[in-house]
Amino acid sequence: MAEDLSAATSYTEDDFYCPVCQEVLKTPVRTTACQHVFCRKCFLTAMRESGAHCPLCRGNVTRRERACPERALDLENIMRKFSGSCRCCAKQIKFYRMRHHYKSCKKYQDEYGVSSIIPNFQISQDSVGNSSSGHPTFKCPL
Repeated sequence: MAEDLSAATSYTEDDFYCPVCQEVLKTPVRTTACQHVFCRKCFLTAMRESGAHCPLCRGNVTRRERACPERALDLENIMRKFSGSCRCCAKQIKFYRMRHHYKSCKKYQDEYGVSSIIPNFQISQDSVGNSSSGHPTFKCPL
């Protein structure tokens, strides 16, 4: 129990949000090389669209990782134990239940619309081949 508490104290509330969809992580996965964490769906969508690079830092991602990313079970366990504030109503909710709360939170829905949806990424046609690394970029969905 002491290990769980010390591990959890090294996290901030921002660590439980996906850098792609900007929502609380859903089925978090972690890249091996750079240790960045994403929602599984966000990561797989980004891999399909951008190839072999981390969606956050453009670090290399192995073929095996692209097909079957490693779940961040340590983070999932911490999300089950600790709470955060709803972005709109400030109610304290366990992180693993936050997305479920958003579906029923009237203030959240008024502010952000209907429950969170993973955005579809599309590679910008004008950016293909125009980036300095030779890799296409995709339009920010936000």
